[in-house]
Amino acid sequence: MKPRALALTALLLCWPAVARAQATDEGVRRLLNAIESAVQSGRPDAYNAFLMSTIIETPASVARAASFAALEFRPGATRVVIQERDRQDLPGTLPGNGYRLAVDAFVESGDRARIVTWQFDIRRIDESEWRILDQERLSAVENLYRLSVNPADQYDVRDFRLQAEDLDLTLVEGTIFAITTDQGVTGLILMGRGEMRFSPSPETEKGQVRILSGSDVLESRFDTAYVRFGSFAGHGDPAKLSPRAVEPRDLRRAEEIFREESPKSFVLDLGDLSPDRWSILPGANDFLAEIRSRRFSTLTYARSASEAEDISVFDRRRQRNIAAYASKEKLAERGRFYDEDDLAAYDVIGYDIDVTLAPDRNFINGRVRLTLETRAPIANQITLRLSNALTVQSVVSEEFGRLFSLRSATQNAVLVNLPASVLSGTELTLTVIYSGRLTPQSPDRETIELEQGVFEETFPRAEPSQLYSSRSHWYPQSPISDYATATIRITLPAVFGCVATGELLPDSPTLSPGVNGGQPRRVWQFAAFRPVRYLALLVSRFTNVAQTTLVFDAPSRPTAASAAQVTPSASREAPSPSSRASVVALSPTRDAEIAAASLAPSVSGAVYDSLQLSIAANPRQVDRGRNLVEHAADVARFYQSIIGDSPYQTFTLALIETSLPGGHSPAYFAALNQPLPNTPISWRSDPANFEGFAEFFLAHEMAHQWWGQAVGWQNYHEQWLSEGFSQYFAGLYAKHSGGDETFAAILRQWRKWSLDKSDQGPVYLGYRLGHIKNDSRVFRALVYNKGAAVLHMLRRLLGDEAFFGGIRRFYVESRFKKAGTEDLRRAMEAESGRSLERFFERWIYGAALPRLAFEYRVESSADGQVVVLRFEQTGDVFDIPVTVTLQYADRRSVDVFVPVTDRSVEHRVALDGTLRTAEVSKDDGSLAEVSRTP
Repeated sequence: MKPRALALTALLLCWPAVARAQATDEGVRRLLNAIESAVQSGRPDAYNAFLMSTIIETPASVARAASFAALEFRPGATRVVIQERDRQDLPGTLPGNGYRLAVDAFVESGDRARIVTWQFDIRRIDESEWRILDQERLSAVENLYRLSVNPADQYDVRDFRLQAEDLDLTLVEGTIFAITTDQGVTGLILMGRGEMRFSPSPETEKGQVRILSGSDVLESRFDTAYVRFGSFAGHGDPAKLSPRAVEPRDLRRAEEIFREESPKSFVLDLGDLSPDRWSILPGANDFLAEIRSRRFSTLTYARSASEAEDISVFDRRRQRNIAAYASKEKLAERGRFYDEDDLAAYDVIGYDIDVTLAPDRNFINGRVRLTLETRAPIANQITLRLSNALTVQSVVSEEFGRLFSLRSATQNAVLVNLPASVLSGTELTLTVIYSGRLTPQSPDRETIELEQGVFEETFPRAEPSQLYSSRSHWYPQSPISDYATATIRITLPAVFGCVATGELLPDSPTLSPGVNGGQPRRVWQFAAFRPVRYLALLVSRFTNVAQTTLVFDAPSRPTAASAAQVTPSASREAPSPSSRASVVALSPTRDAEIAAASLAPSVSGAVYDSLQLSIAANPRQVDRGRNLVEHAADVARFYQSIIGDSPYQTFTLALIETSLPGGHSPAYFAALNQPLPNTPISWRSDPANFEGFAEFFLAHEMAHQWWGQAVGWQNYHEQWLSEGFSQYFAGLYAKHSGGDETFAAILRQWRKWSLDKSDQGPVYLGYRLGHIKNDSRVFRALVYNKGAAVLHMLRRLLGDEAFFGGIRRFYVESRFKKAGTEDLRRAMEAESGRSLERFFERWIYGAALPRLAFEYRVESSADGQVVVLRFEQTGDVFDIPVTVTLQYADRRSVDVFVPVTDRSVEHRVALDGTLRTAEVSKDDGSLAEVSRTP
């Protein structure tokens, strides 16, 4: 038989099945269309027409159906849309004769709407007709509103005031339109001659406002303001509104303002259920104002009770946060410090991720199964973070089946409704299927930025690479970073390589042939056996350069501090075990205490005694990769010798071509930027550039495996515990590898940038440092360099034994957790036996610098001459270590350590010769402005 005849015969044989499937789909759709019409009728008895006759004969089934219809078939519906989301064979029926449907129903009643998810068990009664056996409401979202300006009312006002904490809006003269719902006024549009005044209470926030405006207060005239609130009476006096006849021109302007401003907040994306914008109402204590100021363009003030820092001011045009802090009410509830985990509605226990990437199109197809445990006392909704560029096809729970989800129109969030409230401690497993085109993550602020006047198109062409990490939101995750284990399966075109969070599993990657003649693919599988804060993957054309296994000394407990921490060494080889323990040894009691804590049963597991180190590189970077193998191994040994632990059993260093130096270090791997030769860029004037030590970026990025990954940070204020620690450990490695002069040069750079930029805010401001002026050098100067300098000053004040004991205690107590500055303070106080409250208050929470007046005098005593070194602090009293260099007449010099910890300090030093002069050193890393008293 000819091929064409064979194909025709096959088509004729399968046609009955195709026709039956089409009839099934048409029949189910007709049923759903009929239910749409019945719901819109608002008559509960209309539901009876869709029921199987067997139901009508059973009183319990009749009562169940009647209860469902009474709840869902409400009068007043003006539009109903029902979309089928899932179809499964109905248990107990032959295939194709019964289904269990999950459908979303959008019920619009004028300008109010609700969304419900129903489950219908249906059965075929003939070829194209179906009837309902059972029904159930799975979830619902009530009180959605299609908002608009009320065209019937306009108000004239004079000196009308709206107030929220630290904000005062006064419409000196103008007109107002209201945004109303059946629950009252939810918003106002102010037009006319207005005055805005924002005066933040915290001193730190006043400092940020000062950077923007030159004053502690933001003051500006405004022409219009769009305001939303939960309670009008809580913010303004409705009696001040004077009704007047509506002026069409004013109404058109108000409607234009509404169209431009309303989509920015409280709006949901309903997808195929409705093309209109539907909004939720603000909470009772919420307040939002979009203020079109003359001086600062559009400023957004928000008071959001659900946020840890519930007051914020945002510059819309420049996309900059001006202020963010806790209200007086919030401070009274929770105190000064907070852990973002306290806000988490749930903990993620583990992820199982399966993604297919098309790097040439930046396209992702993903299927993620996440297991979580609820923390809120009662939960009826799960919020997932996922980029708005990605479309969710389905969310299915093992416990509840298919779930209804919504997208926030302005946030990278998926709102998943649960069919029933669950109590704290309930374990749920969700499977999310999604896809879309997602732009890779841009460089971190850790990457040195371009100097002005340099254009990217002049760069040599680098090998492309794509990073999806903490800021990409490439997989559904908790809105608050959360430690969890994970497995990741990544499918790529075979020409690409991949590095990801976790250990590369045995026999991975595997090669599979292309589909329908397409290019072959490789499947990469990784497993994060230790908890990680977030998941990341890096795709590029990689060559495997090297792999080696490092075996560490004394893996059963943290080792004593190595000599390399404090003693210069010209060699790049790791110091011998004996020298590691010889200089700074912990007391037996402290060492045993920390070791016991480290080995306590926990999810973190035992201390690893080895590390598998791998190097991958873009093809042109292979030689560079070979040269880095020994350096990377030495860095890993050095850090393990200080801390006594390697948090993860494998680590991959991936060298990628870029225009600027820098890197990114998720758990289990680090991407290290390799600037191409002859790149016409200079980055000398950057706080993170250490030209005297080429491996500083390598050392910094590797340190993040301990600081930032194994030990996380509680909120953005605590980012210095990641970056400052990694910077300091890189400095320690520079001293170990390059010697005293290298470390002294690094200390000078830390000091220079810290002194230059401290007026921009305290270390505790985290990412917001430099944010207003879009100058990331401020962030690196203070969070990186000043953070590292603070640790060095603390070490000098406490001494090596207490300091490194505190480092190890802090690490052990915080491993695979998120820590705060107060946790570090307590660890250091436990090791040193002294209060460090003032030290951290001044250096981390404050922005000021100590001002010291220095003088000295020579006195005679019975034992010979002594020099009296005197320091006087003006302003706030700091704890600061100072080095004074004594210069003798015979050209000898001696460095003297002086701990300045009081308003006035005198330190007496016996002289062994004629003193020529005494000078305060600027090379010890101490951050003080010192003046010489005549």
